[in-house]
Amino acid sequence: MNDRDTRVTRRTVLGGALGFAAWGGMSAWGAADKKPGMQIGCGTVCFRKLPLKEALERIRRAGYEYVETQATGPWCPHVDVEKDDPQKFRALVGSLGFKGVTGLWSSHGAIIPDAKSVEGITATLRWAKEAGIPVVHAGDGKKPDAMTEDDALKVLGERLAAILEVAEKCQVYLAIEPHGTFSLTADGLKKIMALSPSKWLGINYDTANVHRATYVETANGAYKWALFGKRQDEVATLKAVADRVVHVHVKDVRGSACVALGEGEVNVRGCVDVLKTRGYTGALSLETEGDFEAEVGQKLIETSYRYLSREA
Repeated sequence: MNDRDTRVTRRTVLGGALGFAAWGGMSAWGAADKKPGMQIGCGTVCFRKLPLKEALERIRRAGYEYVETQATGPWCPHVDVEKDDPQKFRALVGSLGFKGVTGLWSSHGAIIPDAKSVEGITATLRWAKEAGIPVVHAGDGKKPDAMTEDDALKVLGERLAAILEVAEKCQVYLAIEPHGTFSLTADGLKKIMALSPSKWLGINYDTANVHRATYVETANGAYKWALFGKRQDEVATLKAVADRVVHVHVKDVRGSACVALGEGEVNVRGCVDVLKTRGYTGALSLETEGDFEAEVGQKLIETSYRYLSREA
């Protein structure tokens, strides 16, 4: 195993161990003599229009033992880090039989354009620590048109420094998802990772965002799809940055619409194979944009669970 492989294994196992130690349960892979495997999970954003408890119940019913959630109201208002009690959240998730929560998408998670990003993300990191969640997600965000790339990277670096100081104190990873000007390409992700030497900075790799070069952004209070540059090869991009991946959003699409894993355009199997080769033992968390009616979404996550159970 080379240095890069050792690094990704240590990062992902540590991230998982933090969560499971906090939950007071066994490790993600059970007995000590059993080979570690990836944590198959699902995001509550798949049912973002439903109350949190119902979303969790549906995900557990589909077979998932791990879950992630978001603090991105009004898009996905399942967690409010200013109002919700992290201990009550832990109790709710534990009562439904989940083994752990793999990640939490941050409030004010677009770092470059959102002046409140440092405040929002640091608050989310502190909340995640209390809730036993090992990874908080955010994105670089779309830089203002009038801002140069150099200036955007400077702003991003300064804000990351403040955020990562709190991440280190909380021992919670900040995982940058492909959500913005730089992060949708391998070179851009490398530029972001080079902004800080902190081991608490990593990547939440989203297979479909890279493939379609799009993500959901806010504009004048409404959500829309934004297109940045050219589509990327999701497998090649993952290979280039796999040593910094601490969490994965596994997503398949046909055009801009999410579909069950294995039924769309994204090379999900190729991405999973890269992760296996690199010794990744973190989360494979199913994500959709949650635009389906509940029963349609239920069928999608159940089909995807069967796919992940075979492939991972």
